[in-house]
Amino acid sequence: MRALLLVLLLLVGCPDVDPVISSEPCDACDGVCVVENVELQRAVHTEEPIEYDTTPPVGGPHDPCWADWGVYDTELDPRHWIHNLEHGGIVYLYDCPEGCAEDVATLEAIEAAAPAGTVIVTPYTGLEGGGFAAISWGWRQLTGCADQAALQQFYDDHVDQGPESVTANAPDGCMP
Repeated sequence: MRALLLVLLLLVGCPDVDPVISSEPCDACDGVCVVENVELQRAVHTEEPIEYDTTPPVGGPHDPCWADWGVYDTELDPRHWIHNLEHGGIVYLYDCPEGCAEDVATLEAIEAAAPAGTVIVTPYTGLEGGGFAAISWGWRQLTGCADQAALQQFYDDHVDQGPESVTANAPDGCMP
């Protein structure tokens, strides 16, 4: 009976359990940098509304449709780019209310140099205090600046580490 309960919990998840986050500082941005590992429930495709346990989210339930890889100048809904994380991709987020064209250019350069089908760059409203984030399935790096070396190192350490490994663009008609 206990084994059956454990299997059910693994399949359904534990929605009322706060995520476990372990973090360590990194040297980028004069110490305004942290790398966090977030324990996740399993990935579930859903078209229902989703409230994420962390901001920015690093995985969990998401839309069945994922976003095309590349650079966006308007904010993508996390429910789509989280699907890209499931596929092993990296998402770079920025929140610059006062503008940050040079920093966005840094993120765009990282995306342009990366293998096709591995990176999304998108604005994201709600990064605490503004700033930047690199996200992979279960991991995030939060920084106060767009430190190219640190963001590239995050990519090198975490690309292709999601539950699936698919780099194709979304099927036609997938994204609204």
